[in-house]
Amino acid sequence: MNQAEGIIQAIRLKHLNEDELSWIAIGSQQVLNSFLGGEIHLRENTDACFYKIYTILSGIRNGHLKEVPASAADDFLHFLCNPSADYRLPEYLQECGIALWQALQYKRLKTISDDINSKVSLTGKGEDAVYHAEIESPHREALYNNQSDKQGIDFGVERVKFNTEILDPRIVSIAPGKSNELHKHAHETVFVFYKGSGFVKIDELKFPVKPGDMVFIPRWCMHQSVNESDEEMVFLAVADFGLTGTSFVGNYLKTARLKG
Repeated sequence: MNQAEGIIQAIRLKHLNEDELSWIAIGSQQVLNSFLGGEIHLRENTDACFYKIYTILSGIRNGHLKEVPASAADDFLHFLCNPSADYRLPEYLQECGIALWQALQYKRLKTISDDINSKVSLTGKGEDAVYHAEIESPHREALYNNQSDKQGIDFGVERVKFNTEILDPRIVSIAPGKSNELHKHAHETVFVFYKGSGFVKIDELKFPVKPGDMVFIPRWCMHQSVNESDEEMVFLAVADFGLTGTSFVGNYLKTARLKG
């Protein structure tokens, strides 16, 4: 699936937040109103992507693209204003989809980019800023767990409550003789093992691990941690979820966990 198809699917399945869906609907309605009024009526602060979409769709409506029905432009805009479940983006509208994708990425990542380039310390940003934590602290936020005797799965994930924007540190605990799920996700991760021993699968690779070892998990690889010891396996997993979770368009949790 390319970027243009991805943004249309995300709109259709409502995988964007309400503000993003509203932004797309309002901008598309302005383009549609411009067509109905016979001239451009876009606001001065309208995102550049809607000016681009207006230009492309104007060419279609004026017959500049051979064998493309003029109604295709209006159908596209009606979908963006009121997404329907059966819409598929035609090939000749791919450029419009890409414009939406790029604009959405800009909107999502702008705050992160501005913070990075401001060269201003983020110390103290957010309420109750946390800078120190213990691996065996009982005060972490429970995030996810799964148990399946049939699959040999028994593990839990807790989030370390640091006020991070990009990094996302988590503590993973796996019961003796058990594993977590075989899964994949968009973020890169580094594991630092604290207790237990066993191995980590990364696609077709397999690495033995013990306390003090570190393992790198590339994005989108299939991976799984297996505890072969008689004690609980515990490791710190530091991911760039703050970045990838912001950039990813779609159902992130569905891609990150594959329950059998």
